[in-house]
Amino acid sequence: MSWSISEAMTDPAIKEPMTFRSEFKFFLRDIPTEITVRLYNPFHSNRIEVRQSHRISIPGLDPQSRTACEDDGQDGEVLQSVVSEFVCNYNAAIAKGLKPEASWLQINPSFANHLE
Repeated sequence: MSWSISEAMTDPAIKEPMTFRSEFKFFLRDIPTEITVRLYNPFHSNRIEVRQSHRISIPGLDPQSRTACEDDGQDGEVLQSVVSEFVCNYNAAIAKGLKPEASWLQINPSFANHLE
């Protein structure tokens, strides 16, 4: 018997199956920490879920409000929203005269990163 992908993921023991869509890696200028963004689809949905390796937090800077994507079903819109959060905060800190620091990037403990 040949199994389809959807049949393989229907057992009641399986919870919250997801399909990997894509992965993106980048650095913010003058910060030597690689940031990874991964996009997934919940198995029975067109919605896109984002997993990111880091969050940005800059002491002395009000966090920029993150705007919701109008269409969370498009990879480009979702990725742009995540990248903009990093870039807007980074650029606001530079404009305020702050020097880039690796400490601005906080590791996301729930992100399953690659093995070192």
